[in-house]
Parts: sequence; structure tokens; C-alpha cells
Amino acid sequence: MTRFLLAPARALVLVVFAVVGSAVALVLVTLLALIVTYPMTVVVARRLAELGRRLAQAWGGVAIDEVRLPVPAQPVRRADGWYEHDNQLYRSARVPAFMLKVEAYSKDATAIRDWIWLVATPVTGGLAAALSPLLVGAGVALAAGWLLPGLPTAVAIGAGIAVVVAGFAVGPAVLRVYGLWTRELLQPAHRSWWRRSGFGPWLGRAMKRTWNGAGLAGMALGALGLLALQLVFAVVSWGGLYPQAVQITRPYLDYYRRRAADWTGREYPQPYRPLPAPPLPDETGKYRAGRTLYQTQEAAVRAQRYGWIFTDPATWRDLLWIVLGVPVSVAGFLPALLVGFGLYGLVWQPIVWAPWGIPVGLATGEWVTPWYMGYLFAAVAPPLAAIPGWVTPFLGVVMTGAGLLLAGPLLRLRGAFDRLLLTPTRSTLLAQRVRRLSETRADAVDAQAAELRRIERDLHDGAQARLVSLGLSLATAEQLMERDPEAAKKLLAQARETSATALAELRNLVRGIHPPVLAERGLGDAVRAVALDSPLPADVTVDVPGRLPAPVESAAYFATVEALANAVRHSGAARVRVDIRYDAGASASGVLRITVTDDGRGGADPARGTGLRGVQRRLGTFDGTLSIESPVGGPTVLTMEIPCVLSSPRTSTS
Repeated sequence: MTRFLLAPARALVLVVFAVVGSAVALVLVTLLALIVTYPMTVVVARRLAELGRRLAQAWGGVAIDEVRLPVPAQPVRRADGWYEHDNQLYRSARVPAFMLKVEAYSKDATAIRDWIWLVATPVTGGLAAALSPLLVGAGVALAAGWLLPGLPTAVAIGAGIAVVVAGFAVGPAVLRVYGLWTRELLQPAHRSWWRRSGFGPWLGRAMKRTWNGAGLAGMALGALGLLALQLVFAVVSWGGLYPQAVQITRPYLDYYRRRAADWTGREYPQPYRPLPAPPLPDETGKYRAGRTLYQTQEAAVRAQRYGWIFTDPATWRDLLWIVLGVPVSVAGFLPALLVGFGLYGLVWQPIVWAPWGIPVGLATGEWVTPWYMGYLFAAVAPPLAAIPGWVTPFLGVVMTGAGLLLAGPLLRLRGAFDRLLLTPTRSTLLAQRVRRLSETRADAVDAQAAELRRIERDLHDGAQARLVSLGLSLATAEQLMERDPEAAKKLLAQARETSATALAELRNLVRGIHPPVLAERGLGDAVRAVALDSPLPADVTVDVPGRLPAPVESAAYFATVEALANAVRHSGAARVRVDIRYDAGASASGVLRITVTDDGRGGADPARGTGLRGVQRRLGTFDGTLSIESPVGGPTVLTMEIPCVLSSPRTSTS
């Protein structure tokens, strides 16, 4: 009985909460464009959603599992005391911690559902919950003669009591409808109907594209301020400070490229030509930059920097992107505006529409309230300004749908425009390629020299020393053969042991240069052999349909061995997994992909050790790459990729 008596009051509280929560959500949406307020808006939305979940669970009798905010990763301090995030160094952990929080919240799959629940609840669950208090209020007004005053008193009182009883009777039912709607939106995503139906994921992707497009458009328009700064520097200093102004713009555009790559799923390589090496003194002790000689290296480097800035095509392509991108950016805001106005028309216009009895409408005396964009169309298209307010929910649905449908094509247009002007030209790619080849060649020469020194050291300190000892023992045994045969036999026995040890060391040395199992059985079986001898339990899976070129096999083998050794020495893992696959369609030549995963403590960083840098150097000789995912607490995933082609059918036993 208590739940029937309290149901209208509880429903009224839920309706008020839905309206207030929707208003707060609409205010927070306007703050989403500011990155400094992004975590705050997500936290506030989650707190409001959590309060709604608790009320729906307590009053609607619907069990709803809790969804917590993701825990952001903590910035890791480097050995030199700096904090690194997104290839930028920071003295304090404050900025990296904030950016990690933004990344964690932006990847939260349930955040978009919080926003949808907050914005849409007034005309979904809130509208259903309003039925009970509306019936109670209408019944009281009918019995008091305020509603339909022409009715006889007895009839009005009887009808009013009946309507009030109906309001109390439907109270628990409308609370349960509110709870079911809340559970559908706020429970874990994998349990919701709209995710299983496919509509939820599509809506989530469309909303994400909408806000991502608006974010990129806002960042692109923000670059206009940097362009103005460049012009001011150029005019005030007669061009003397222009390179410094360009150095301010480039980090901003690099950040834009990283965000565009994250939000569009395409790569945007840095297009800038590498900075030339400082000039060396000539025979007269002067330094040359272009056609000019300078007395000091600092002056030559400064002049060299001017030439580097002004002759780099990316400098002028950046300026073209900023200027020509204004109409593209304006178009990029269109989906967000349509969705924003559509949600307003879908949710808030019905709330303030006069026939619902909202005081705003009653105060004006207008029973047909103009729609919310009527004032905008009054000067442009007067017939559109006369659309009655009750039509606006349908217009809101149309505008929201149009915005969501336009988000994908406009985001692709944005990406095509960005790739046209923000990616490297052919000459820049060639310059970057030459520089990379020079670096990898130098690394290969250094690695080869280090390998030769290791072989020489092992031969000198190991097998060579034992062979010298063997020769001395045999000479002594030869002298003792006539005088002391027993001592000679002992020396011969020691010589036999020394020769066996020297032979074992030579075999180990040969295996370190190129293991026989690698040459005979291929990469998969060679890695399996190493895994069998590993102190950590290791699972190895191989999917390579043929033999790889010998140099690639050797580099992949030793890189994998080094990765396993790092896992054993530093990870504190209980198990490690190695996955070796060849993807023929990954590039024109195919890619060998090796993934080494351990369940250790994480925190692996090439800047803090030589092992991973050695792996990078070894892979770089073949244009290979090493990517590391190692959050604090683990797991650690090393992914090594080497472009290559298969040279022969598979001979492995796998």
C-alpha cells in the first residue's frame, strides 16, 4: 500500500530530476568543445546518471548493474626526471595526468549513453513518469472545480476522486517504465537490447563522428589565431622572427594530426623536412650556409634555419590549409548544430509548449507556441516561422537524424582535405626516406661492428685461450711421456676435457651467429626451441605459409630472443606468449608480424633500457617497426613488424 501512496510523489521527483538533468546536460554539451573542461563534464554526467540509476532501482524495482568511470593510467617518470606523453616531455606530471584522463574518458563506451539518457529522459521515461502526478493533479483540480467548472459538484467530485485513484493506481507501473528505460541505457552495454540489435553501436559511432568532426573543425579554426600571430611577427620584425612563429604553429598542427589520426583512423605522417646538420668549418675556418660564409657556427646555423623554414613546402602548405580550411571547418560544425538543435526540439520545446500547462506558455496566453527556430526564420522564410510548437518533436527527430547521417561524409571530406595539405609531398617523403636510410645504415654498421667485437672477444677469451692451454698441455705431456707416463696420461686427459669445452664454446658461438635450427627448420621452430629453454612458460603460435629471406629470419629471430630475455629479466611475469604471423595483404610486399605478450608489471620504455633500443635498431635495418603497449600494472605487448616477401614453401613442422 505504501508504494501506491508514495508513487505519484516519487514520479514527480523523477520528472523534475529528468528536466533538471537534461538542462544540465545541454549546458555540459556546450563545454565539451573546451578540452580543459572535458573531464569535468564527463564526471558530472556520470554522477547524474548514477543518481538516476539509484532512484530507478530503488523506486522502480528494476535491478541495474553499476558502471564506473574508467581509471586513467598514471604518467611514468623517465630516468632523466621528465614525464613523456604523446611524444612531448613535461617537467611536471600534471599535464600528462590530465591528458591521460581525457583519453581514458573519451574512450569510455558508456559515456555517450549517459548523455543520451540525460537529454532524452524528459520525453521518454520522464514523460511516462509524469502520468501519475498529472492524473492526481487533474483529479484534484476536477474535484475542486478548477477544471471543467460547468460540471455539477457531485459529478466533479466523483470524477475527481476516480482520476486521483487512477493516478495512485498507475504510479508503480509508471515508475517501473522509468526504471526499464533507465536500465536499457545505463546498464553495461553488452546487456542492452539496442547494442544487440545493432542500432546502439551505429548511433554511438554516428554521435562520435559528429563530435569528432566538430572538434577537428574547432581546432582548424583555432589555427587562424596562429596565422594572425605569424603575420604580426612578420610585419613587426620585417620577417626576422617569422621562423620562430612557424615553430609555434608546427607543434599545434602536429597535435591536430595526432587527433585526426585517432578520430578518423588514418595516418597523418609529419610532412616537415628534417633539419639539416650543422655546417662544419672549411679550410679557412669559416662556416657555409647556402652561398654565404659565417665566422661562427651559431650564425651559420641561424641562417641555415631560415632557409630550412622558407624552402620547406610544408610551411606554405600549412598556411594554405589554415586559409582554405575555413569553409570545410564551417561545414564540419553542421552535423553538431543539427544534432544540438534537433535534441533541443525533441526534448525542450515540448516541455515549454503551452498546452502542457507550463507556466511560460500560460503567461503568454499562446496555446499554439511558435517553434524554437521561428524567430530565426521570421526574417528569411516567414511561412516556416509559423510552424506550431507541437510539430517540433518531429522536426527534432528529422534534424537529429540528418546531422547523424551527415557526420560520416563530412568527416571523410575533412580527412581528404587534411591528407591533401597536411601529409608529406613526394620530395619530403624522399628526404625522410634518405634520412631514415642513413640512420639505419649507421645503426647496421654499428651493430655489425659490435657483433664482430663480440665474436672476437668470445674467441679470444674462450676458445682461443683453451686451445693455447691445450697446446701447452700436449707439449708438456710429450716431454713427460718418457720420464713420467702417469703424469703424461693425466695431462692428456685434461687436454681432452679442454678440447671438448673449446668445441662446446665454438658451437655456442656459431649458434649465436646463426643457429643451425634457424637455417634448417625456419623461424617458427627456432623460436620454439628458445621457448623450451626459457625459464618462463612460453606459448608459441606460428602462421607463416613459407620461408622468409635468411636476413629477415635472422633479424626476426634475434629480436624475438631479445624480447623474451627482457620479459624474463625485467617483467616479473608468470607466463609469456609469442605469436608469429605473416600478413600478405598488409602491404605491397607483405608483413611479418611478431607479438610478444607477458602478464608482468608493465612500464616498459625503450628510453630506459638498451634491450628494446637494440630491438628497434635491428628491425630498423629492414624498415621494421617496434610498437610497445605497456601500461603500469601490465600487460606488456611488443609488436614487431618487418615488411618482406616469402622466399620458399614452408618447411616447419608446425
